[in-house]
Amino acid sequence: MRSFKKILLPIALAAAIGAVNLGLNYALIPYSYVRIMMHQIQTEEYDTVFLGTSHGLNGISPKAVSEQTGRKAVNLCLGGEYPRDAYYLLKQVCEKKEPERVVYELDPGYFCTPEGQRGDFNRIYYEMPASWTKAEYFFAKERELDFRAALFPWFYYRGQFRDIKEIMAVKQSEDYKNYGAKAFSSGGQEFADGFMRNFPVPGMKEETNLEVWKEEDRNEDSFRYFEKLASFCREKKIELIVVTTPIPAETLEKYQKEFQEADRFFQEYLDKLGIEYWNYNRSDKNIPDFDYSLNAFTDYEGHMNSQQAEIFSARLAEDLW
Repeated sequence: MRSFKKILLPIALAAAIGAVNLGLNYALIPYSYVRIMMHQIQTEEYDTVFLGTSHGLNGISPKAVSEQTGRKAVNLCLGGEYPRDAYYLLKQVCEKKEPERVVYELDPGYFCTPEGQRGDFNRIYYEMPASWTKAEYFFAKERELDFRAALFPWFYYRGQFRDIKEIMAVKQSEDYKNYGAKAFSSGGQEFADGFMRNFPVPGMKEETNLEVWKEEDRNEDSFRYFEKLASFCREKKIELIVVTTPIPAETLEKYQKEFQEADRFFQEYLDKLGIEYWNYNRSDKNIPDFDYSLNAFTDYEGHMNSQQAEIFSARLAEDLW
């Protein structure tokens, strides 16, 4: 009997810790559109997959591309999505169906900055369904950056303690249960038509969080995982195209040297890999009815408002066609 109690006690303790952990995850981690994306790729099949950063999230309408090309598209671009994340997102997509084409939105800043441990760096892993890809992703990223994020993801959202009531109200709603996007229709943006639509921001804008290309600071992990993504596409016979979205003319002018160096570097790099590169900041990729002034963006970094995103997506779809 004593030996049974010795076994039962740690089991009960582990169960209690697990229950508390799940409860804290539910109460502290806000609803994220990453959950909607994961639901999409688990339940639907796509011909075109967009991967990349927040520039792609704000600038590419998969609905517009689908309507014009006739190929069903999904936008999996995210703020903080490095090539490592994009690689495992693509592998997760392929567990359902291998797409015909992948369009990678390239922001040079993600190739010369380290992957940080912000609160959202764990969101893709947290929302990813149980799979071999998720297990591989854990050892490739979570274990390296901070394994605690996989075990206790609520820890990175402990600052949300005062918002527990609102977070739980959203998660108890029918919209949440049905993978709706009402929770992301507040402030200056909304998640609709498969991408984050930014509302126009009038007036002056501050220059913040702008990361420009610096070859001496190159992040080797980003290059290594981009090349893994490219190899994976070749192996699966998936067409891979790389694009850089438009940014404000004011930003291009102020950092002309850095952006020209980035364009030259990545053109040569992608040529060696045999990958087509479309940089929509070049004169030969100019979009006639697109407003390149800062008025058409929400910031100096280059996040488009929804009107410009529709114009850009129509041109991108035309080029993809």
